[in-house]
Amino acid sequence: MQVRVFEAADMASGLKLVKKELGPDALILSTRTIKSGTLGLLGKPVLEITAAIDSDYPKGKHSARKSNIRYSEPSASAVSARESLGFRHTVGDSVENYLTHPGSENKETARPGQAVENSALAPEPDQKLQSEVNELKDLVKSLAGQIAHLAIKEEPARMTHELKVGTSGFGKRFNDAAIHGDYILSMLIDRGINTETSRTIAGFLRESLTEQELSDHEHVMATIISTIQDLLHVAPPLFTDRTSQQRIALVGPTGVGKTTTLAKIAAAYLGNHSPSIALITIDTYRIAAVEQLKVYGEIMHLPVEVVITPEQLEKALEAHGDKDLILIDTAGRSPRDSLCIDELSTFLKPEFGLDKHLVLSATTREQELLDTIERFKGLGITHTIFTKIDECANLGILLNVQIQNANPLSYITNGQRVPEDILEVTPKITAEMIMSLPEGSMHE
Repeated sequence: MQVRVFEAADMASGLKLVKKELGPDALILSTRTIKSGTLGLLGKPVLEITAAIDSDYPKGKHSARKSNIRYSEPSASAVSARESLGFRHTVGDSVENYLTHPGSENKETARPGQAVENSALAPEPDQKLQSEVNELKDLVKSLAGQIAHLAIKEEPARMTHELKVGTSGFGKRFNDAAIHGDYILSMLIDRGINTETSRTIAGFLRESLTEQELSDHEHVMATIISTIQDLLHVAPPLFTDRTSQQRIALVGPTGVGKTTTLAKIAAAYLGNHSPSIALITIDTYRIAAVEQLKVYGEIMHLPVEVVITPEQLEKALEAHGDKDLILIDTAGRSPRDSLCIDELSTFLKPEFGLDKHLVLSATTREQELLDTIERFKGLGITHTIFTKIDECANLGILLNVQIQNANPLSYITNGQRVPEDILEVTPKITAEMIMSLPEGSMHE
C-alpha cells in the first residue's frame, strides 16, 4: 500500500490533488487542519489529507490507458474492503458527501460515477496499518486518563494554597498568580513588588524550600524577608565617629518633606548623641521655609544660618567648624528643571565634603522616582531617604526602586511628627516593612 500526505487550502483542492497523484480509487485515511510555519506558529491554517492506494498509481494509470475504463458503481467486494478498514470515502466521492458524513461509524454505499477498472478491486485491509492506528488510539486514551487523574489529584492542593491566601493574611485580593495556584507570587505582587522581581523571589523559594516548608506560612514569610534583605542596600549615617565633622545636605523635588525630615534627623541626633549641631538653609524660594526651620531651631536651641550664595555657604561651614553635625536644607527642585539643578550644584561643591541625601516620596509613581534619581545624579547623590510611607497601601516600591538605585537607603519617615516619625533603618526592618500589610497608623 502506498500512503501519501497532502496539504491544501481546502477539501475541494485537496481531493483534486489526491486524485491527480494517486488516482480516483485512493482511500482517504484522515484529515486534519494544521498551521504552516516554524513550529506551527504564526502560519495560515492548512488542510492535511492522508490518503492511500493499494498499488503504484502511475503504473496502474499507464496500464489503464491500454484498457477500457468505464465509470460504474464499485463492486460489493470493494465496498466491503473499504468498510473493513473503517473508511467511508474515496477520492471519487463528492466533497459535499464527505463534509456531510465525516465520521466512519455509519456505513454508506458508494456513490455512482466513480472510476474503476474492470479487473481492479478495492485494496485489501492493511492489518499492520490498522494495528498501529489502534495502538495510537489506545495511547491517546491512556494519556487523557492520566491527565484527568492528575488534575483531580492537584485540585485539593490548589484549593489549600488559595485558602491560605485568604485565611493567613497572604493577600487581600486574588490576581492571575493566585488563580494559577502560585500563592507566593500572589503575595509578593500584593505587596507592590513588581512582577519580574516577584517571579525571581518566588522561583528561588520553590527551588530552595521543600514542599513541607512551602506549606508553612511563617517559614515562607521568614525566607522571603531574608531574601529581600539581601537585595537591599541600607547605610544610615554612623554618628558614633566623633573624630571628624559630618555634613549632610538634603535635596530632592518639591513637597517631599525635606525640611521636616531635616528637623527629625536633628532631633534624633540631639536626643541620642549630642547638641553639637548647626542648621543651614539655602531654601529662600519657598514662602516661610526659612521661618519653619528657625522655629525648629528655637525649639531645639540650635543655631540656624540662612545663605543665599555658595560663598556664604562656605563661610557658614567655616563658622560652625566646631560642630559635630551640620545639616543643610535646600530648596525643592523639579527633576525636569535642569537649570535649577545645575544652580544647586554650585552650592553643593565636592570640596565641601557633603553627604547628599536624595529625599523621595514613597507615594510617587515608580517610573517618576527612577527618573528623579537619574536627573539628580549629577549632584553626586550618596544616599536615599523615603518619606510618607504611612500614606502608602503597600511598600514594594521601596524594593523596586532600590534594586535599580546605586545609592543606599539611609532613612524612612512614616508620619509628620517631629522627632518620632523617622526610622534609622536596617535591611531587616526595611524587608519586614515591605512584607507587612499596614492598616491605620504606621507609628511605632
